[in-house]
Amino acid sequence: MELLAPAGTKESLIAAVENGADAVYLGGKLFNARRFAANFNEDELCWAVKYCHVRGVKVYVTVNTLIHEHELEPVVDYIFSLYNLGVDAVIVQDLGLAHLIHSILPDFELHASTQMFLHNRFGIKFAEKLGIKRAILARELSLDEIAELAESGLDLEVFVHGALCVAYSGQCLFSSLLGGRSGNRGQCAQPCRLPYQLVDRVSQAEVVEQPGDYLISPKDLRLIEHLDLLEKIGVKSLKIEGRMKGPEYTAVVTRTYRDAIDRRRFDHKALTSVFNREFTTHHLFDKQGRNLIRWNPLPHEQNDDIIRSAQDSYRSPKAFRKIPAALFASLAVDEPLKLTLIDNHGTTAYQESELVGEAAEKRPLTKETLKKQLLRFGNDPIKIDSLEIELGENVILPLSEVNRTRRLLVEKWEQARLSTYPMRTVTKEQFVAEKQLAFTAEPPQLKSGSIEPILAVSVTDFEAAQAALDAGADLIYYYGTIYTHHKDFLRDLSQVTAAARRLGAQCFAAVERVTDDDELEHFSNLLDQHQYDGVLVGNIGALKMMLNRRQQHESLKVHGDWSLNIFNSITASYLGSKDLSAFYLSTELNYSQIKAISVKTKHPLGVVVHGQLPLMVSKYCPIGACMDCIKDGGREAFPCMKRKYGLRDRKGYILPVEVDRRCRMHLFNPIDLCLIDQLEQLVEVGIKLFRIEAKGRDPHWISAVVSSYFAKLNGGSSSENELLPYSSAGTYTKGHFHRGVK
Repeated sequence: MELLAPAGTKESLIAAVENGADAVYLGGKLFNARRFAANFNEDELCWAVKYCHVRGVKVYVTVNTLIHEHELEPVVDYIFSLYNLGVDAVIVQDLGLAHLIHSILPDFELHASTQMFLHNRFGIKFAEKLGIKRAILARELSLDEIAELAESGLDLEVFVHGALCVAYSGQCLFSSLLGGRSGNRGQCAQPCRLPYQLVDRVSQAEVVEQPGDYLISPKDLRLIEHLDLLEKIGVKSLKIEGRMKGPEYTAVVTRTYRDAIDRRRFDHKALTSVFNREFTTHHLFDKQGRNLIRWNPLPHEQNDDIIRSAQDSYRSPKAFRKIPAALFASLAVDEPLKLTLIDNHGTTAYQESELVGEAAEKRPLTKETLKKQLLRFGNDPIKIDSLEIELGENVILPLSEVNRTRRLLVEKWEQARLSTYPMRTVTKEQFVAEKQLAFTAEPPQLKSGSIEPILAVSVTDFEAAQAALDAGADLIYYYGTIYTHHKDFLRDLSQVTAAARRLGAQCFAAVERVTDDDELEHFSNLLDQHQYDGVLVGNIGALKMMLNRRQQHESLKVHGDWSLNIFNSITASYLGSKDLSAFYLSTELNYSQIKAISVKTKHPLGVVVHGQLPLMVSKYCPIGACMDCIKDGGREAFPCMKRKYGLRDRKGYILPVEVDRRCRMHLFNPIDLCLIDQLEQLVEVGIKLFRIEAKGRDPHWISAVVSSYFAKLNGGSSSENELLPYSSAGTYTKGHFHRGVK
């Protein structure tokens, strides 16, 4: 298995390599999910690739953010520079960017970031078709789930150590919506690390005495005792988190995991001597509740000896990591010193001295003296395991010439090592031509009237659907009773579909964002029992499954949800090429960005315009952790069903919490989105689907809100002020409509 270590700085990279990493991952100055790390400029990247490749270490560069429309050409140019530097692979999140790279640079290896949210078999298959060679899996997967995904044949990478996100990566808008700093753009402010109190959101009273204040702040991951299990099921790469941490952290953690992988005894205290939040195995074996969380911060116990040893590994000019090699030397009168180096990978270098050996008048060169000079590789990554010297009689050569020849030999060996890496096959001319082809396609005319605006409403029960239809909804996204523990959560789907058709509307069954393999299978089986007009998919695995289903149901319409993270026209066009009927743009886009995508996209686009926006979805349930839920190893049966819960933050806001049928927590913005005053602008730029999020809302609320939007879309004068009585917070937010994310 590959040991993959983080490198946020040059010192951290040296620490990772010198302490046994097989590969490192790092970011450039732009387009990566750790924008606040020091990262590497182009010259530093060039140095990093050479430094690592000489030592047999691979370099993966993170370009793992969502890409804005205006960034598409610059990021592709940046990718081409990485390609020419010899970077071994690029780690990506954006589906459109992955498609572009694979189209323009087909021999550049692509790794799917954990931000791409791969967590089921169909998602892995979709990624393979996209050109992905390695999937960095969602951290929430169990050992059994990872084993099933490993059967796909795609290389799998899993996190084994470091900080954990409480939310599914790539699906968290917590920092974005509440603070304007997007995790999908590498700027997460980590609001999950702040204190929260579990409360009854109706009475606003605290419901239990918590074990501590930090209700949703997880411990750090530590799987060092279970690496053999990961190897057994076929995991290819073990990833250490920590590009924001210091080089001593990288050194200690990398060395400890190197020892464990090589089945050497390792120091258990070492991992506690560097920064940590205590440790957990996350959900690898069982769903974790109370034990997942670091309820109150405690200082870690630093071991000064371990830290000093770690610092020596990256501060000393002496090379600690060395490549085993054999050295052959010969010297005779009137002959140059001839040096041949062959390392354990078969890489060979040969060098002759400029000066030739001369007959010694007094003190000829001895083998011992020559050996001493030849073995002076202290600062070079070479370890001579075998040395053979053929030394003629009565010969002398200046020691300075011996040293110079040895240094030139090392330089040639380094070049030979670098030459063993694959040659790039795409020329600059080919790149320019392919890039031009990708970016100069004629954009379609602005969508003026081919499709009338569609008012869509997301609901969770029949009464809500009926209220929405009576108020003028054209399309119902029916999620079913997802916030209960009913197995047949789509039981009213046919009834909702019939009600919609009677009024000339449509009903789509909706697939939630997180759907494990058994959930997808269950969802598909439920669809076979019902009438419906289409499906709304929330992840690429569900999309792949529905595209397969279309082979038996040719008329099946598929819409893509905002959780597919469509940030640019390339992603929209790529998903459109998969025959999606329509898709929703990311909720992190502002008006100008929405417009920029719309004018370049021929497929109908949608925008969420009203309702509670989700901040996160998490496999961890704070209600279960605090209320002794049987699902988290306690005694209480489904306490989540007994009242309405929320999390109260430091400012007094109560963030609504819902728990779905698989005991996942859904955390929502306490202030509803309202874009009714901006509908005309969205219509003008070609948006065709306008969606109201009404999951869990009562029919009265739905009737009032949907009626107002229906009137507005049909020339009426409805406004935000008229909807203020239907805001529990007494106000509304525009979300990212004006500000967007950087």
